[in-house]
Amino acid sequence: MAPTEQYRSKRSQNEVAFCLADKNMTSVLERDGGQKVIMTKNGFGAVAVAFSVYPEGQGSRVEYRRAPGGIGGVWKQCLGDFETL
Repeated sequence: MAPTEQYRSKRSQNEVAFCLADKNMTSVLERDGGQKVIMTKNGFGAVAVAFSVYPEGQGSRVEYRRAPGGIGGVWKQCLGDFETL
């Protein structure tokens, strides 16, 4: 699925990925391409939201993919200072 939204954060890839996983009570999947993936599931066990976190300079880039009926926006606290791409 194509990203719903993309963000650039001043926080490092590891910091953002850990925070997203911690807030969603899940773990981080490290992919061969270098990105870190965090997935949250809905009450039916299907993936509701997926985050891909890439290193970018001193910070990171976050791709956000949301299925219909996904979660709220409290996860944006993990990005710290960010800009929407």
